Amino acid sequence: MRGLLARSRFTAIAIFFGLTLGIGMSTTEAMAHGGVKLEQDDCVMQLGPNTLHFIGYQRSGEEQEFCQDIAQTGPTVIALSAVSPELRDMAIGVRVIKDVGGTNEKANLDAVTIVNLEPKVYRNGILTFEHNFKDAGRYVALVTVRDDLGNEWVTRFPFGVGLYTLWGMIEYILYAVGFVSLVVAMWLAIRAKANRDAEQAHVAA
Repeated sequence: MRGLLARSRFTAIAIFFGLTLGIGMSTTEAMAHGGVKLEQDDCVMQLGPNTLHFIGYQRSGEEQEFCQDIAQTGPTVIALSAVSPELRDMAIGVRVIKDVGGTNEKANLDAVTIVNLEPKVYRNGILTFEHNFKDAGRYVALVTVRDDLGNEWVTRFPFGVGLYTLWGMIEYILYAVGFVSLVVAMWLAIRAKANRDAEQAHVAA
């Protein structure tokens, strides 16, 4: 009877920690780094009547996509994908600059520019480029859209690279909780088995 209770107790605890960890990790993945779901405004920029979707992707480490907060420095692929079909016939350009504040930015835009792609038409509606971010910090993507009538729209999309965020810290905490939960679950399993073996030995005697 005691062995059955121990096994039941262990099963309940394991299920509890498994559900807690699973829910926590799915929540963190959805909220860390700004998220990448199309319906989230954080990843979509408005240019006049048109909308673009911003995604950052890093090949090193875990293959993940990011929105406002790119996890670490290093080679990063950035993609601007057209949400509005009309953008396939418009010229799209992007300039990535260091976020130095509006006044310093206007004083010498070229000095803070790290990537500059002049507007051109992308028939597939996707502008992609790769850049090796060597310095952690805040950046701004200045995105330009221009139609064949000469109308032009410009928007700013701020993002961070290699910065610790609240959700990033929570993610590491959840990993630690998961590890501790696993150790506790293993210890309880070993203890339950030992109690069961002791009871069987007592009955046999």
